[in-house]
Amino acid sequence: MRTLADHSRTIAAMHALATEYPLLPAADIRIVPRVPDELMIECYDSLASFEAWREALHADIDAVEHQVTRIGQIHLIAEAKFDGVTVIIHGYTPQARPQLAKAVAA
Repeated sequence: MRTLADHSRTIAAMHALATEYPLLPAADIRIVPRVPDELMIECYDSLASFEAWREALHADIDAVEHQVTRIGQIHLIAEAKFDGVTVIIHGYTPQARPQLAKAVAA
């Protein structure tokens, strides 16, 4: 069984992010319970929020993955390291785009 202590480095990195980048857009931030040293950032409000996080953490733009969800949202994924922790940034368009969902289903 994992304990809170197993995530102390991730918690410290999350605090450092808040201190170093206080003006980044608010996002869903969570520690992944099964994976020590991994932090998940999810930006649901706009792709601009995703981009602000990606730039701040120096995630390689050429390594950004993208997909279209089955409801037609664009989903971007980037990975970066910060204070020894892997940070995975997810960005979503705020609303589904029906024309994309139909294209994916076809």
